[in-house]
Amino acid sequence: MIASIDHNLIVTRNILIVEDAPRFRKLIVDSIHKIGLKGKIYECSNGYEAMELLANPTLRLDLALIDLGLTDMSGVEVIQSLRRRYREMAILVISVIAVEKIVLNAIRAGANGYILKGETSRSIETSIIDVLQGSYPISASLARSLFRLAGSPCERLHPPFDLTFREMETLQSISRGNSYGQTAELMCIELSTVQSNIRNIYRKLQVCSKVQAVTKARDFGLI
Repeated sequence: MIASIDHNLIVTRNILIVEDAPRFRKLIVDSIHKIGLKGKIYECSNGYEAMELLANPTLRLDLALIDLGLTDMSGVEVIQSLRRRYREMAILVISVIAVEKIVLNAIRAGANGYILKGETSRSIETSIIDVLQGSYPISASLARSLFRLAGSPCERLHPPFDLTFREMETLQSISRGNSYGQTAELMCIELSTVQSNIRNIYRKLQVCSKVQAVTKARDFGLI
């Protein structure tokens, strides 16, 4: 069962979804409907669409569900814009990215919760309810990582590599044992794109194998 819902508090909400993967965007919409939330759902496939939507001065939003690895900009930028306009709105990140630096950046930008895309649909539903009711949902693996980070040197937040969001998503996925094909499916991208990301990761980390890439990334706190 999902968490109980206070119908008087959260049944009618205007919701923004910023997610570039159509299949996952549909999963989020389905989760919203299962919970029983009513109101307008605005779906944006990239950051630019979200920014255009926010340019409407009459727009009212109560909840935003944001992916960070967008094709045109960082989801953190979208969170910052939302938080500047809506001081009390609930913002939940749903992303494949579990890099400590990026998780912290999203929280500092104004996110109220952060869960990973590998979570079950039921976990997503529960997290949406939790964030609307004032809680701060976070995936267990991220919570462990953040607690570990609290006692780690600050240098871990600034690794000397310039990986893109998509490359970090790919690296995170293969570090969990996913194949290139599974990674492509999870990220809703082509296999050739995953292979291109892997080549870029190897070049930037100066490694020549998956094991070396994952080991080096862990040494620098990337995963």
